[in-house]
Amino acid sequence: MREKYGVDAPGVTRTFAILGTVAVLAIWPARAALQSWSVVVTVILALAAAMFWTQCCWMLFSSLVAKRRLWRRTLESLALRGDERVLEVGPGRGAVLLTAARHLPGGHLVGIDIWRAQDQSGNGRDALLANARSAGVADRVEVVDGDMRDMPFPDHAFDLALASVAIHNLPPADRGTAVAELLRVLKPGARLVILDFQGTASYLEALRHGGAEKVSISARNWSMHPPVRVITASAPAH
Repeated sequence: MREKYGVDAPGVTRTFAILGTVAVLAIWPARAALQSWSVVVTVILALAAAMFWTQCCWMLFSSLVAKRRLWRRTLESLALRGDERVLEVGPGRGAVLLTAARHLPGGHLVGIDIWRAQDQSGNGRDALLANARSAGVADRVEVVDGDMRDMPFPDHAFDLALASVAIHNLPPADRGTAVAELLRVLKPGARLVILDFQGTASYLEALRHGGAEKVSISARNWSMHPPVRVITASAPAH
């Protein structure tokens, strides 16, 4: 059985599809009116339909293809050993966590989430574990119910921490707390990767305030919707 990762922000994707369909359906009565304004309205509706359906298809491609492709490239760039203990906050159905599991054949992977349905369709720990079984990595994957702002892990517990389009779901005032928690649970010098489309300036500020080293941020990656940046850093060495 193949893994089923669902769609990110399903409500937004559905809204684009509905608006695109409504615009298409409205074209026919506008054309049939045969009035001086009908050509203009028809063109506007056609452009609107194209825009909404483009957004919908872009979001589907982002969820189902681009996200995992970008994370594969990002993980490859880190030159990891392959036996790291990895944490992901907000893993949803596990697309990123299981990509990491495949990349790290000797690693142990932990996902912590509060499983909000509006963030990903079919979101839940059972869905993630089912995907882990389908991917053949269930023996190396652990799932924890919890909040990224206050995680039940000891200090210096992980070699790598990941956050994929997750931290921005928090209220702006709480995002720095989540970044500080990620630094807390990392071993000295361990790596942190955050991928997100908003809030990145605040993540950089929180990383520098927390003493993170080798902090860098990429240009926007337009394969994903909305376009994202990748932030990498190392936990303080001391």
